[in-house]
Amino acid sequence: MLKNLIVLGICFLGLQSCRNSDLYLNYHDFKDQWEVNEKVVFELNLEPTEPVNLMIYLRNDNRYFFSNIFLIATLKEGKKTLFCDTLEYAMADPKGEWLGAGFLQLKESKLWWKEDFDFPQGENITATLEHAVRHTGSEAGIKDLEGIVGVGLSIEKTRNE
Repeated sequence: MLKNLIVLGICFLGLQSCRNSDLYLNYHDFKDQWEVNEKVVFELNLEPTEPVNLMIYLRNDNRYFFSNIFLIATLKEGKKTLFCDTLEYAMADPKGEWLGAGFLQLKESKLWWKEDFDFPQGENITATLEHAVRHTGSEAGIKDLEGIVGVGLSIEKTRNE
């Protein structure tokens, strides 16, 4: 099992190196689960001069219980919030099969956040991701969200060809 995960990790790294449109790409892996108050912060020290696409990557395994996920995605310049979005993404099809790329138990989904976006030309730009998954009828978020093993953010050149 561990050998398979190592091989899978090497394959993901190989695929990542093929992405030449990425201006920024970073991942955060979770130890056991994504805790409800755990904010993942990406420091974005770049100044693209052309519009970009902001993409979120989610890695999940078979422990993930839900067919969708809710995320709160925030972009800030210093302490000023530029925007804060509540996003919902499908993680499985109606038959319960995981969406995304990958094999064995690990899947990776590439999800749109902002398309053709004019990136701010400032300092101290950060993107923050947190999960907002709840059981139906509950206001409280799921304390320990199992099955999401990592989350990433990429900033890509738009393909206006």
